[in-house]
Order: sequence, then C-alpha cells, then structure tokens
Amino acid sequence: MTITNATFIIERVLNASPERVFAAYSSLEAKSAWFKAPLDVETLNRDFDFRVGGQERFHARWPSGMVTDFQAAYRDIVKNERIILVYDMIHNGDKLSVSLMTLEFMAEGDGTRLIHTEQGAYLTGGAEAVTSREHGTAWHIDNLCAVLEGRQTEAFA
Repeated sequence: MTITNATFIIERVLNASPERVFAAYSSLEAKSAWFKAPLDVETLNRDFDFRVGGQERFHARWPSGMVTDFQAAYRDIVKNERIILVYDMIHNGDKLSVSLMTLEFMAEGDGTRLIHTEQGAYLTGGAEAVTSREHGTAWHIDNLCAVLEGRQTEAFA
C-alpha cells in the first residue's frame, strides 16, 4: 500500500470579525449551518465537544448506502485566533486518511483572513483523493463565508 502525503492551504477573507468566524466553528448549531454533507444524508451520530481534548464526529449514511465517518480530536484552541485538530476520514469502515488541520483567524480591516491548512496522509486514492478533499473543503469554507455574510450557500459541484 502506498501512502500519499499532501498539504493544501485554502485562504479566504471574510466580511466578518475574527470573533464571528471563530464562533462559527465553536458550537454544533453554528457549525451545522455550513459543515454538512452535499446531499441529504441520514445522520447516524453527530457529536461535538469543542475544547482541547474534545472530540467531534459526523457519522452518516448517504442515499447510495455509503457510510462516512469524520472523527476529530481537538488539540489546540486559542479563542478567536486558532484551532488545531486531527481527524480520520472513514468510508464504509475503511480508513481513507488521517489529517492535521490548522485554522488561523487574523483580523484584516473590518474582516478576517481565514487560513485553513491541511496536512494529510491519504491511505487510498492517491492524488485524486487529495484533489477531492481539497475541493470538498473549499466548498465547506465557501459555505461558511456565505452563512456569515448572509448569502445563500451553493450546491456542491
């Protein structure tokens, strides 16, 4: 088995304060508004314990029958400045990847520069898996921007 190691960075400048952007990550209600599946799914388990040492899980069954499981552990949180977590992505019981995610929130004018850095070990799928993850992550972040700026979220494409 070949492991594909990759890093991607997604930056956005949001028309919202660092406090509002950070808050969008720090409660299940706020995060659920933008961090969701691109299709209607059956949620099997949704846990959210936002604190250093806390866990997050989004376990779902898709209309196709596929079961996905996002399992995260928060490693570092500095309010309104950064969040660092490690997560596993599992499909139908097979671990696809293990990733380190760093989120930085920096005031920029009246808004916030969000820097999302992801370093992943992709256990299956190679470069295509990396491209797919980056595309999906950008979609989530664009949904975050839309929610915070009072715009309609976009369908996944």
